[in-house]
Amino acid sequence: MNQNKRKFHYSVAKVLHWIAVFLIGFNLLSAWKLGSFSQDIKEVLVMIHSGVGVTVFFLMLFRWWWRRSRNLYTPPGWYKRPSMLLQWIFYPLVLVQVLVGVLQAVYIDYPVLAFGFIDFSTLASADSVKRELLLNIHIAIAVVLIVMIIAHGMERYKKIFT
Repeated sequence: MNQNKRKFHYSVAKVLHWIAVFLIGFNLLSAWKLGSFSQDIKEVLVMIHSGVGVTVFFLMLFRWWWRRSRNLYTPPGWYKRPSMLLQWIFYPLVLVQVLVGVLQAVYIDYPVLAFGFIDFSTLASADSVKRELLLNIHIAIAVVLIVMIIAHGMERYKKIFT
């Protein structure tokens, strides 16, 4: 592959990275305060949250495909580098996080319409026990993702400034 094409592939990967950072950061940070809003506002915010989550799911799949199909970021011994290992854990964890969020929306007792038309809440009847279990899993994964993002940021910061 010529150098210009490779540079382009890395540039696209970087743009996808920063779009993902923004969307994932938005969803992780905005979700912490959902419980403190009135039910009407909470329902709207959950719909926005679910739409962003679905977008993140497909963006991460596309990012994974882009990187794998162009053999980006796969240096020899990649599994020995913390940042590479972190990424190989992060991608599947984000995908699982979205799936758990969708499952949680399935069991919620009010309509959850991702993008205003994908109605997750009609896929099963409301079940507060299952919803609560999935909510706890969703929160636990969110905490792990936040720790991983902080670790990744610290590792990148160290690499840039040392």
